[in-house]
Amino acid sequence: MQVLVAIVLCTTATLAAPQRPPSGSDKDAVITSQQLEVNFDGNYVNNFETSNGISHQESGQPKQVDNETPVVSQGSDSYTAPDGQQVSITYVADENGFQVQGSHIPTAPPIPPEIQRALEWNAAHPEEDDGGQPRPPGRG
Repeated sequence: MQVLVAIVLCTTATLAAPQRPPSGSDKDAVITSQQLEVNFDGNYVNNFETSNGISHQESGQPKQVDNETPVVSQGSDSYTAPDGQQVSITYVADENGFQVQGSHIPTAPPIPPEIQRALEWNAAHPEEDDGGQPRPPGRG
């Protein structure tokens, strides 16, 4: 009898556990692992993975910047896009703003050579920055 009770309990526990949905079933996704630690000193860790392949890792800590102590963070995310492409990003959020990197993020096209030459010329000739306007008296 005890063996039968043990088998029933194990079977019930197994069936009651979150089941991994078939690939592509986002609406039924469940968290398969999670770590969340928030400390009184401002440090934190937030990591999780889901059954549909989403992964998130993030940590943060206070950082002295000028006369303030903001919490800066860094982390990464990865998931599979609807077209099947594996997408991964990394980021930092600090006194310089939110900076993200990822191969799927569009980048600006290169500056045309004519514009690049004009920018270099402008930088080399700051005295010409008056836009063609006459200079006020006493200004070099």
